[in-house]
Amino acid sequence: MILASLLQQAGAVTLPEARDFDSTAPAASAASTTQADGAEPPLDGPFPQLYSEEQLYLPESAHRHAEGVPGIVGDLLDASGNKERRDLIQALLNALGFDWLGYGTITFLRGRWWPLSFFTAHANTEWTQRYFSHRLYEVDLRQPGVPASSLPLVWDIEQIEALPFSAATSAAASAAENPEGRRQRFLDDLRASGIRSGLMFRLASPTQVNQYTVISLQSGEPGRRWITDDIVGQALTLGLSLHEYVLRHSRMPSEAGAAARIEISPTQQYILQHLLQGRSDKEIANRLDLSAHTVDYHMRQLRRRFAARNRVQLVNAVQQGDSDFGVLSDI
Repeated sequence: MILASLLQQAGAVTLPEARDFDSTAPAASAASTTQADGAEPPLDGPFPQLYSEEQLYLPESAHRHAEGVPGIVGDLLDASGNKERRDLIQALLNALGFDWLGYGTITFLRGRWWPLSFFTAHANTEWTQRYFSHRLYEVDLRQPGVPASSLPLVWDIEQIEALPFSAATSAAASAAENPEGRRQRFLDDLRASGIRSGLMFRLASPTQVNQYTVISLQSGEPGRRWITDDIVGQALTLGLSLHEYVLRHSRMPSEAGAAARIEISPTQQYILQHLLQGRSDKEIANRLDLSAHTVDYHMRQLRRRFAARNRVQLVNAVQQGDSDFGVLSDI
């Protein structure tokens, strides 16, 4: 099975040691920390849609005996109600040494990572409120460490604190008011919420450009040595099972602003992927087994939808994330 193969091959990665970064970066001062605690950052970007177990529903066709349904997914589908599902996930988390599980989607928009939605059912309530209301995702030093390969990142708060602020993404740091003070607030709020260590990984969306699901397991246990390879494998199984349940078997509330999104077909999705890799129309046609006329037609449609006059403007529009994508439609 694909899941079993993934767990056999997956290995945990860790944040780079502090010595791998610029050790001359200045530390946050007490004054800057106080300023960050007293002022809210401007709301100049999208606020994530928060939803809970109560807002999900299971279609009548959903049942645990469907072919290929993993055991945990089947247990979630077979649960008598929301409380039983929450208790099941909590018991599995506690058995591994974790206390909370965060599940959300993010997108790359205007050169920065932005949260789109967040499932609150199994998360640390206090941390969730702090993280989004104070926009701490802009200075979250864990995000750059999550590799594109989707391998899990194991971390602890002491390790994050040892990293100079230069490890943060430059775009988020430059956009944040008093970024060093806000970084300290990020660390302080982790501690205040009782979070000391954890594991997180990222999954690329199969249907939407520049969109990912982030799954984060968190614990009050200090240090990260307790998160062994065996725990990593079981944590992946739990996180992927919840992902399967939420994404494929339940129905989520529609995302805010979905009506304004640009819909593209699967063929146009593939064309964009090859375009972003620098391939010519002829190369795209050969790789997708399409005629040159078909590729030209879809390229014209994409330029129209992105208000781009040429290939360069089209590439820039996609890379900058100025337009998001809705659910892919059929051709």
